Amino acid sequence: MKKSVLILFILLANWQAAPAQDFLLEYVEENYKETQAEFSYRPLIYHSIQVNSTAGPKMLILGGNNYNYRKWLRYYISKNKQFILKIDQNQLDNFVSSKVFKTDVTTLHPFNKNKWYSGAIAISESNALKGKNYFLVVDTNNTRNELFRTIAEKMGYRSVFYKTGEEAFNVFKLQPEKFKLIAIYHSNSGMPAEKVVEKIISVKHNVPILINTGYRNKKRKDNFKTKFSAFKFVHIKPVILKNLQKTIKTLLNKV
Repeated sequence: MKKSVLILFILLANWQAAPAQDFLLEYVEENYKETQAEFSYRPLIYHSIQVNSTAGPKMLILGGNNYNYRKWLRYYISKNKQFILKIDQNQLDNFVSSKVFKTDVTTLHPFNKNKWYSGAIAISESNALKGKNYFLVVDTNNTRNELFRTIAEKMGYRSVFYKTGEEAFNVFKLQPEKFKLIAIYHSNSGMPAEKVVEKIISVKHNVPILINTGYRNKKRKDNFKTKFSAFKFVHIKPVILKNLQKTIKTLLNKV
């Protein structure tokens, strides 16, 4: 009897002391969708990240209810492509052998885990937009941007402006529910306009997107129409500034 108790004690001690193992991950792609739960103010979230790891390529399904951590993590991986996943010993075999692995969002962290504890809420709040009535504009032309801002304010909306598609998408993907319309000029530095539109659609397929093709760009306009003909919320046209308010109203009414 004493020998059995001793063996059980040793097994329990070893089990409790079993360390978690860290895996180095390299970010490939993120998929994030957020909808409102019926009869609840809590959002329904589907969040997955494709990564390359020291155990091979994986799709991580990120569960958990820590919304602030999730929001901070999404901001972090938009700036940093490598991070750590902590796996408990009892999940180790499952992780190594699986292509798809479900884990709590808080098991992902930077090399220096203190980054979350020292500034996560501050980082989240500094990038959070208050309210939901925003237009997101990607354009390098200050004159067009100022006109857009004036018209948006007359209509009761606020606008945020970015010079590159990368900057715009990094903000959009963290809080897609904030934006009522996306306006993007066909020619911008950095990420091509069509790539920005593809990424936005992958997060929220039914947000109106206005691609301003400018004038005398028939070939460019036709290319956009061919690429996005199946997406009814993507609108391709040269924007006539004096008719911009009417154009915006028309797009919003189609939602």
